[in-house]
Amino acid sequence: MTTILILPIAGVLGGVLLGLLGVGMALVAVPALVFSLPLLGVPEAQAPLVALATSMGIVTIGSLSAVTAHHRMGNVDWALFRRIVPFSLIGLLAGSALVTVLPPMALRVIFAAFLVFIAARMLRGRKPSPGAGSARHDRLAGAAIGTAGALIGAGGGVFMVPYLSARGVSMVRAVASSAAIGLPVTVLGFVFHALRPLDGIAAPMLGSVHLPALIGLGLGGVIGAPFGARLAARLPGDALKKGFAVLLLVLAAALALGL
Repeated sequence: MTTILILPIAGVLGGVLLGLLGVGMALVAVPALVFSLPLLGVPEAQAPLVALATSMGIVTIGSLSAVTAHHRMGNVDWALFRRIVPFSLIGLLAGSALVTVLPPMALRVIFAAFLVFIAARMLRGRKPSPGAGSARHDRLAGAAIGTAGALIGAGGGVFMVPYLSARGVSMVRAVASSAAIGLPVTVLGFVFHALRPLDGIAAPMLGSVHLPALIGLGLGGVIGAPFGARLAARLPGDALKKGFAVLLLVLAAALALGL
């Protein structure tokens, strides 16, 4: 009974974060899944892998809901989306190749320090120059952010939102556009896991994805993400920026501790 309640509640919370800040669904979903999956027929040894695979599906569902809500409010910059996404996908492929040869713990510590640096800049509340940046900068940033996201196993939104904010994009449009830019990568990750079967699990599965957990968390995400998007549109930009900075500090701590 507890598990039945945990998953939808975690989905709602993660969906609110995703709609509000453009990131955060996986931060909530993965711990909830690691706790719940052994109670749902998944052997403990396989729970982390199934949690990762299932979280990709949950983030896909939540992102679709959040992007749809932001699009209806006119918050998504689709020109930025078209400019950045191809280079973000190239960066993702490069990062996926590099992650097999670079020391993972060193990468985690470096990126944790970088996230703390970004958070500190956002908390200081420096005013960006409206219209700063260029198409060339956007393409380079897309490639770099795609690579970084693959190297640390985190969504590119943790880097994309600060980049867009520093570029002069309003915080609500940065959150919305980042969620849209990250969606193709999330969908590809979900398809990859859905096509990779796992043996020895006495539960309904779609490849490596646990279907009951996907449905429970996904329904919560569909409820929470539009609410988060509406909240993002109403909150002052400075409040959104500070909330995002706090989330970056939480992620930096998780990376540094190897969580």
